Amino acid sequence: MINWFHELLSQLTYSVSLGNPGGLATLFLLGILSDIGVPFFFLLETFLFFASYYVGPLSIHVLLIVVMLLIGRECGAAVLYWLSSTLGNPLIRWIGKRFPRVPQDLERFRTRLSERTVVAVTVVRLTPGLLQVPSLAAGVMRLPYWRFVAGVAISSVIYDIAFIIFGLLARIGLQNLAQQMRIYFAIGLVAVIIAAIIWFTVRRGFRR
Repeated sequence: MINWFHELLSQLTYSVSLGNPGGLATLFLLGILSDIGVPFFFLLETFLFFASYYVGPLSIHVLLIVVMLLIGRECGAAVLYWLSSTLGNPLIRWIGKRFPRVPQDLERFRTRLSERTVVAVTVVRLTPGLLQVPSLAAGVMRLPYWRFVAGVAISSVIYDIAFIIFGLLARIGLQNLAQQMRIYFAIGLVAVIIAAIIWFTVRRGFRR
């Protein structure tokens, strides 16, 4: 089962090329859907990790994955930005009926968004569970679109580079299965610690 999974990911990685517009379009669509809130349960992160592992972080395959996901995320974020700027508070109330936490997080975030827009968008998008909040808040507040786009781009690149680095570490540092499991565990632990630090920092900032 594991070998089949690795073989599938390897084939998918090598299929990402300028000669395969269908594969590029799929990545673009996945980027859009993930940014508007469709859960993929670490599918994209796993794919990017193994792409870096199989062909290296500087390969054209990995570069195309990053670019297509970035463009897709920008489009997905733009959809939420446009909807929230057009519909405003009625949209927020509608979302609040289905996801009660979103309006609360949105209100806390709005007080910070006007101060350092690019930094605020970047940090909050890197926080688990708050990906759509900056898009909705920026649209409702009608913040300058270029600042919002910059925050989305920076967060997207940082996020993808993290998994590319994890894949590179696995590519150059794995000698046997036991060592592989130890490194996977260490990488996962570091990722969890970093995510927890960002999460508690942002949540603490929201409560002020």
